[in-house]
Amino acid sequence: MNIKSYSFYPIDAKMYLLVENHRAVILDPCVSEEAKEYLQSENVEEIIVLLTHEHYDHISGINWLRESFKRTKVICSEACGAALGNPHKNLSEYYEILFSGKDEKTQEYVKNMNIQPYSCEADEIFNGKKEWNFESHKIVMQETPGHSKGSICILVDEKILFSGDTLVTGHETILRLPGGSKKDFAGITLPYLESLDREIMVYPGHGEPQKLAEFMK
Repeated sequence: MNIKSYSFYPIDAKMYLLVENHRAVILDPCVSEEAKEYLQSENVEEIIVLLTHEHYDHISGINWLRESFKRTKVICSEACGAALGNPHKNLSEYYEILFSGKDEKTQEYVKNMNIQPYSCEADEIFNGKKEWNFESHKIVMQETPGHSKGSICILVDEKILFSGDTLVTGHETILRLPGGSKKDFAGITLPYLESLDREIMVYPGHGEPQKLAEFMK
């Protein structure tokens, strides 16, 4: 599978693209003209957007995508879907504040981004687990709350895991944000992760891909 990735600066939130037969699956979209050019070069006619969770840095490109590609469908967990239209719950209302501890250059950059309260919506929601096929690939979407109420992991062909912020390279999972839960992470999400093959390659919400074994040390 050919996986393209693009980064939402300066927080390095990852958008992933999977393209086959003029169809695309896009995970956690951000605005990227480079990605748009790639999709157009592949003559993409249909886009399925999968959201790993509801936070602004992982949903900021949804409305832009809908404007650029008319056949765009957004799928996420029910809890994620309920937060998409609420700038308080999707954290777009507080985006600049999240960088208050960063260096002065980064803070100035974020201030100049002039992020406004953001709202979007899903086309399809699910609870628990959703299994479906994209071309020849099996996709399993599994609720993994902890980082947020709407967090999910997305397993492709039992070989690749898109983890959103449930797993982030080089950092422990952040559970302190609004909607986060240590209890849910320990009771629901950790047992799910422990059930997976350690050789699975994880594509995280931030940072570079690595095997699940590295995250589970």
